[in-house]
Amino acid sequence: MIDVHCHIIPNIDDGSDSIETSLEMLKIASKDGIKKIIATPHFYPDIFENNPETILNSVENLNNISKELGIDIEVLCGQEVFLNRNLLKQYKDNKILTLNKSRYMLIELPMDSMPDYTFDIIYELALLGIVPIIAHPERYRYIINKPCFINNFIKEGCLIQINSSSITGLFGRHVKKTAIKLIKHNICHFIASDAHSNNIRIPALKKSLEVAQKYNNEIVLNITQNGNNLLKDETIEHNSEILSENKRIFWFKKKL
Repeated sequence: MIDVHCHIIPNIDDGSDSIETSLEMLKIASKDGIKKIIATPHFYPDIFENNPETILNSVENLNNISKELGIDIEVLCGQEVFLNRNLLKQYKDNKILTLNKSRYMLIELPMDSMPDYTFDIIYELALLGIVPIIAHPERYRYIINKPCFINNFIKEGCLIQINSSSITGLFGRHVKKTAIKLIKHNICHFIASDAHSNNIRIPALKKSLEVAQKYNNEIVLNITQNGNNLLKDETIEHNSEILSENKRIFWFKKKL
């Protein structure tokens, strides 16, 4: 299994607070069957502005130590980029990383309200060949209140990443209900841990995949293939259902 969203680098954001915690997280992930983890420290202007060189060096160090300890997981580089007006310039200035140097960028939006420039940024990223992966939209209030709003992201070519802990209920019943709804209608291209520590929000996927499989029997196969394609920077093909307000379903097929 591949975990495409994990805050496992120590002392760099609100995730792991020490190398010891990071190593414990790796052990948890290994026991869960995860083979590769993309480290995705936050890029959040004026709060977490981790530069790529720091991330690359930190990942190399973590891999070296884990290898010495016999932990069979490879950590790769990425970032969780908070949507902001200057995102395009930040990318062009090489201040932010995509996932494993691919065309795929993990993007986080505000929880309570969506900026009015969101789709302008997404459009401009597409012109640069970047495919946004929207991080944990099931936690966003405007998606919880109106799930069909997710259609706007799908139509703009975005992919969707759902948190494993959302599926298992850590963030409450409304978040879980939204996550399951998206999974039922194939509006889920990645399930990731978004782990921040070795307790509570841990790097584990197996339990959430078992739950997801009950609602969509192709979900595990699909997200496994998507993860492999991401690592190879290959196109990701998916069939997403377009949700309508009256709950009728329409199909949307696109290669990204």
